[in-house]
Amino acid sequence: MFVGNAQRFAVGWLVLDGFGGNETRQGLAVFMLGIPMAFIVMQAGALADRVNGRVLLMRSQLGFLVVVAATLLLLIMGQLNYPWVLALSVLSGIAQAFGQPVRQALIPLLVPDRLLMNAVALNALAMTTSMILAAPLVKIAGDLYDFEGVYGVQVIMLVLGLLVVRRMRTPEVKEAPRRRLLQETASALRHVVSDIRLRVLFLLLAVAALSVNTAVMVTMQAKLKEELLRDSGDMAYLLAVMALGIAITSVIVMRQGDMKRKGGKFQRAMMCGSAIVACMGQASSFRVLIPLFFLMGLAGGLYITMNQGLIQSNTPKDLMGRVMALYLLVQAGLMPLGALGLGWAASSIGTGNVITICGVISLIVVIWTHLGFPTVRNLD
Repeated sequence: MFVGNAQRFAVGWLVLDGFGGNETRQGLAVFMLGIPMAFIVMQAGALADRVNGRVLLMRSQLGFLVVVAATLLLLIMGQLNYPWVLALSVLSGIAQAFGQPVRQALIPLLVPDRLLMNAVALNALAMTTSMILAAPLVKIAGDLYDFEGVYGVQVIMLVLGLLVVRRMRTPEVKEAPRRRLLQETASALRHVVSDIRLRVLFLLLAVAALSVNTAVMVTMQAKLKEELLRDSGDMAYLLAVMALGIAITSVIVMRQGDMKRKGGKFQRAMMCGSAIVACMGQASSFRVLIPLFFLMGLAGGLYITMNQGLIQSNTPKDLMGRVMALYLLVQAGLMPLGALGLGWAASSIGTGNVITICGVISLIVVIWTHLGFPTVRNLD
């Protein structure tokens, strides 16, 4: 998670400041980093349901390590350029696409049902802790040792992660009739489509991925450089502030555990986050963005834990890997498409205006689902 958070920030920083690129080139680089998720993650989810989780994690993380180490080597040799960044971003995305579904699918397999929401919140806390640490530490390493330091830190963290995964013990995989991967992934899609609650949860997940998530995680970095005239690397501090807010609400959810009407709480959190993003787009100074990012984090912590927990609690365990793959496909696989589209739009109407429009669109959609689908609003 540390390196996954660091990658998106590092690629954007490298393209914008290392190579002197613009927001369109940045958007394309992030697109290449995330696009493998769209084509591979469903097959990876099917594999997560049929093979040992530890083995799949080891192999995906080892592949990730090879790609990051290759990037570091090219930097040291002075051979890294923009085409290389695009190619390595694709390879990095492939490695992450194979590891993410099994990582998420293992959570409900390792804890009892009554503790699922606590476990999801703890996982969100781990994710946000890594977000708090990743961007600032990468920024410090970059300031001290240039971009070699940025990727050197990532190599160290991946090696440490491999040592931890080696000691992991995962449940044995139950034998089941083997079908083609496409048939197995289709069963997850049918499960989601047949349940109105899951359909709405996935719709809101898709809207967030294409709009507010991309605006905050990608387009905002370009806004810092283009409109606020700051180093795009300063995005690290905003991400750390947002992650602190996510960590606070994740701890609250972890302590509370199971709560009533989680669907409504999730929708209200998304409403708040969308409104905050709309304000971010019109912020005229870095100081104004700091409290907005913190408030976004508070709303985001509730959004992340509630959405994932509700999806997992309404999914059979034998489908968990495939449904979590679909979850990641929507959450992360759509973000590169959003980055590409928002990068193009920002060059025409400005980064701040694009961010505001994303927040408004997301707010309209979530209010519509809140009023129109009481089964989701009252979901426990």
